Amino acid sequence: MNLYFENKRITGVRSIFPQNLSTFEDEVVDPDSSRARRLKKVIGFGSRYRAKENTTVSDLVVYGTQTLISDGYLDKDQIGAIVVVTLCPDYLLPQISSIIHGELGLSKDVFCIDIPQACTGYIMGLTEAFMLLDHMKDKKVLLCTGEVLNRKTSKEPKVEHPSFGGDVATISIVENSDSSQNERILADINYDGSRREALVIRHGGFRSPMTPEIISERWSNIPCTGVDMDGSGVFNFVQKEVPPMVKELAEKYGSPLDDFDYFLFHQPNRFMLQKLATALNVPFEKMPMDITENYGNSSGSTIPVVMTERAKEDLKNKDNFCCLAGFGAGLSWGAVIMHIGNMKFCDSVISEL
Repeated sequence: MNLYFENKRITGVRSIFPQNLSTFEDEVVDPDSSRARRLKKVIGFGSRYRAKENTTVSDLVVYGTQTLISDGYLDKDQIGAIVVVTLCPDYLLPQISSIIHGELGLSKDVFCIDIPQACTGYIMGLTEAFMLLDHMKDKKVLLCTGEVLNRKTSKEPKVEHPSFGGDVATISIVENSDSSQNERILADINYDGSRREALVIRHGGFRSPMTPEIISERWSNIPCTGVDMDGSGVFNFVQKEVPPMVKELAEKYGSPLDDFDYFLFHQPNRFMLQKLATALNVPFEKMPMDITENYGNSSGSTIPVVMTERAKEDLKNKDNFCCLAGFGAGLSWGAVIMHIGNMKFCDSVISEL
């Protein structure tokens, strides 16, 4: 699906990390084994932040929003909508956006929605924010992402094959911009549900409820997140679908790939991103690709984490022509072409959560 927008801007991004920083060596039974060395070299496993045992996504987002208010970057009366993208709801009901709404004491006319999406989630949340802004002249959308799939427990044994996801929440302020700038935004979002079995968290829903037996075997059979993934299938899907999508979208925008300052892509691992950059003939320095080895794979949060950790100075101080792309569960893949820059803030905070 192709989407077109005008005069929308991301005016600030903040990443909120939990306190615990864990390394690959801390968590693996034998970090010197041949498999472990390969994971570190090729995939890029290194360190990641992990939330405390009882920390939720709403805890991280509320903490981050309160820091934005106290820092003078956000007035809660300016919020017109809250969009939350996550695979980790606090409860089945109420939604996280409702929890945030209540904790901040927002007015009754603030629109709230949760989007249960994974690696393409930031792209989907961003397009949802753009659509909402067409109906909110002077208000802002609080686009929140977050995962706590890797919360650290006190009785956690070491494992043979860690997933090495990462816990984080991010907040992006999205708002209408001056129409005189006439900024165009193009987006493309695609789905192929026939390949959905390539990436599944199988247990915990109504089709396969979590049982005591599954919980007791969690660390030996479904470590950390319980992700059941066809690694080669997902890799082949990404390499087949993402480069032509990006090329076609850039062509529709009327700009060659050489014109882009940044390719801010979802961060599954360094190896996959190197292959994507090569397929697109994009210089590696334009596509940051070391987030997984430093912060873990935080699913739909990796794109804003790339912004705050690898592009923040440019995004704060000048205008940048950017291509954002996400790809993963669903199977889904999507991209947005837009200008990002001169932000009011683009940073990270470490919480005690």
